[in-house]
Amino acid sequence: MTIGLHRLYNLPKDATILMLAGSAMQDHYLHYEFDASAGDQVEVALDHAANVQLLDPANYQNYRGGRAYRYHGGYVTRSPYRLPFPRAGHWHLVIDLGGQAGTVKASAALIRSSAGVAS
Repeated sequence: MTIGLHRLYNLPKDATILMLAGSAMQDHYLHYEFDASAGDQVEVALDHAANVQLLDPANYQNYRGGRAYRYHGGYVTRSPYRLPFPRAGHWHLVIDLGGQAGTVKASAALIRSSAGVAS
């Protein structure tokens, strides 16, 4: 399957791909966690438009607590959607419908940059 993804996304053969998938709504959002290196990206596939937000740990806690928070990403209307990690570290990816009724099915793949992979 990984070889097929490399071809599908025209990635170098040495790129590392980690896959996560989800469709259950817990607390009205989907949540994924990633440990990213410099140059890594996350690719999100959605069955319809949704908010895709990449948050550092402090902002994720603010999101969960209903406080003001900062994020990378936004309202995504096309799939798949790629979003670079702003810097190396631990990140939370949140997918929600902005309080609207409904469900969303999504998957998220961590696309490692070839620069971050040791030879």
